Amino acid sequence: MKNLVVLLLLPLSVFAQKGFVIKGDVKGIKDSTLVFLVSGATGKSVAEDYVKNGKFTLKGHLENADIYQLNFIGYLATPEVFMQNDEVFVNGDVNHLQDLVFSGSPLQNDYVDYLKGFNPLKEKLGKLVSEINAEKPGMKRDSLITSFGVYKNMVISQVDAFIKQKPTSQVSAFVVYAVNPLFSGVDELEAKYNRLGEPAKEGFYGKLIQQTIAAAKVGAVGTKAIDFTQNDTANRPVSLSSYKGKYVLVDFWASWCRPCRMENPNVVAVYNQFKNKNFAIIGVSLDQQKDNWLKAIHDDGLTWTHVSDLQFWNNAVARLYHIESIPDNMLIDPNGVIIARGLRSEQLKEKLAEVLQ
Repeated sequence: MKNLVVLLLLPLSVFAQKGFVIKGDVKGIKDSTLVFLVSGATGKSVAEDYVKNGKFTLKGHLENADIYQLNFIGYLATPEVFMQNDEVFVNGDVNHLQDLVFSGSPLQNDYVDYLKGFNPLKEKLGKLVSEINAEKPGMKRDSLITSFGVYKNMVISQVDAFIKQKPTSQVSAFVVYAVNPLFSGVDELEAKYNRLGEPAKEGFYGKLIQQTIAAAKVGAVGTKAIDFTQNDTANRPVSLSSYKGKYVLVDFWASWCRPCRMENPNVVAVYNQFKNKNFAIIGVSLDQQKDNWLKAIHDDGLTWTHVSDLQFWNNAVARLYHIESIPDNMLIDPNGVIIARGLRSEQLKEKLAEVLQ
């Protein structure tokens, strides 16, 4: 009872959700200048105040630890701060707003360390990309590409060193996410992610990395195929899961796709060879016109199940599996695991002969 009484006597502010405070002191800035903090992720203002005697105070609550920009009406500079719900102090001169000094945010300290090491390499890579794009094929271009590879590896080494030094910092998760385009693929991204500490994994950029990995693994060999349902040529729903227990080739094509039509005789041949050996095909068409779709099925002798929502590249199944070009396909085993992708002609025949022996 005594503890309960003590709790009731505490001010409500004790229970309030912690927010952030930015206290600024900028020499030479005009009174009544509007100062506002903008989220780098959304572009929206999260707090604002007017300068008085060179000082301002911004208050609010941040949903995520992230990069935020300090804006001053009438000035072009937008200095950045990596922060969460901290008490932050800003000091500097109006003539050097881009060089304002932020203190009080541990994440900002980590971010400054990141910028010191990565910015020179980033500038070098950007310059090399411009030179490569402008250069005609030849020895000089090849040399530039080699140099790009060297600097790319230097950046990745910097990432590894940064993670090792600051595994729990949410800035480390930001660094991994930002440098991801330079990685060799999702496996390298996941390896970097797995070296992060839990606080970094649970933050905004850690979750973005999780989403990126999950999206990249959709349709990847060795993963479970995601179920889908789409109507067949008679408007009856067909589900991938209804084929469980069989080897299934999900074949993405369209009547208007010339390479698809050229590949169809090979698909017909393997279907006729293996259709009685626990093998089936689901054709997923990216057509828009049903008549064209049906005619192509008839003309090419495609006697297996076909589905489509007639939404062209917006076909729901194609979007689910991130299909960006056709023809494309994936071979799924009886347990629903994708065992091969992009099999054409002899490759398809050889793979089916291997698994259906």
